[in-house]
Amino acid sequence: MSEKQNNDKSFEQKNQQKRRDNPANDSVPTISYREIRAKSESERKKKAQSGKAKAQKTKNDKRHTPQNPHQQHKTAGEVHKNHSQQTQQAKPKQPMDNHPKQKSNQNQNAAKNEHNSSNGESRKNPKVENQADIKHNPKKNDSQQKPKKKRKMKRSSKPFSAKKRRRKILAMYTSMVMIIAMIAAVLCLTVFFKIDSITVEGKTRYSPDEIIDASGIAIGTNLLLCNTEPSKEIIEKEFPYIESVSIKKNPFNSVTIYVEEAKPTSAIETNGKFYILSAKGKIIEILDNNKYNVPLIKGAELKKTELSATIEYKLSNMNNIINDVTQALNENEIKKVSTINVTNPSNVKLSYDKRFTIILGIPENLNYKVKTAKLIIDEKLEKDSKGTVDVSMCAEGGKYSYYDPSGAPENLSLIHI
Repeated sequence: MSEKQNNDKSFEQKNQQKRRDNPANDSVPTISYREIRAKSESERKKKAQSGKAKAQKTKNDKRHTPQNPHQQHKTAGEVHKNHSQQTQQAKPKQPMDNHPKQKSNQNQNAAKNEHNSSNGESRKNPKVENQADIKHNPKKNDSQQKPKKKRKMKRSSKPFSAKKRRRKILAMYTSMVMIIAMIAAVLCLTVFFKIDSITVEGKTRYSPDEIIDASGIAIGTNLLLCNTEPSKEIIEKEFPYIESVSIKKNPFNSVTIYVEEAKPTSAIETNGKFYILSAKGKIIEILDNNKYNVPLIKGAELKKTELSATIEYKLSNMNNIINDVTQALNENEIKKVSTINVTNPSNVKLSYDKRFTIILGIPENLNYKVKTAKLIIDEKLEKDSKGTVDVSMCAEGGKYSYYDPSGAPENLSLIHI
């Protein structure tokens, strides 16, 4: 006897026993095991068909609707979970049964069938979804072609290795050049270009050794690192009778110091002291008298009176005026000027040979004015003449000068030169 027949027989015997024990339930219709099994199989087939129809519908929706690439692939567990939820929602309500064992068996069989069908569909669905994604998702095709591109890059690796080799060679030569340059620089700073001789040229009242010691330049000093500007300033400040200094670096590790001697050209008296000035206005000496008989400046107020420094006046352009006048006198070799009166800067006057007052006027064209005044005194006037010579209106374009023997401005007479 088969297993099904045994189950049917045992099930009938149990029903008969229940009817004997509970005669009140005879009015309730009894259901055989075969009927329950047939009913469960028909329900399972309906559910399987409805699940297949839903799966086909979702496939069609995926084909026509783009999805997020992160949500395209579902695992088998997610498909099984979704399918079980759908089947539970679509499961029809069964009539009430007074036999709990039959109901539990029926539920177990239905759950097994649902599990088997869902596993089968979940195994099939990923393959179908993957095929649809491959057809309709070009990104996957591109991702599958990426290894081919990498292979192409590997095939073309030989020319890149040659480039790398050239770069390494270039870097090696560059590093070698830099190392050689560093070694040469170190040798130049430590071994080569050392000063082996220092000389002084120019007429001066100071000895060469004094000037060299004051400069701070020593034998053995590196010629490239020797800074000459501070040495110039030190020499000019240390020695008042040096007007200017220039230092030259020679190619054969030697240095030459050129000096120009300062000469007294004028003096200014203040507070009982005579400040002897050079042609550039440098205070070269401070004395109690004007022993050099240089022109004495009158009418200028001093601001700074420091030895070996350039004199400073309260009037900003006063130093330029006095320098221009003294320069014009030196160029024309006029040595008999006793005073330079700059009380009125726009009307400069000179006292010449204690006999004449020379009016220069505005400090312009001073060289020509001084030359004209000397020519009038030496050639147009007698040796014993005295008076005032006005060359303030004298210019290269119009040669007009005036002379008055009495010195009164209203009595000036025109002199043609």
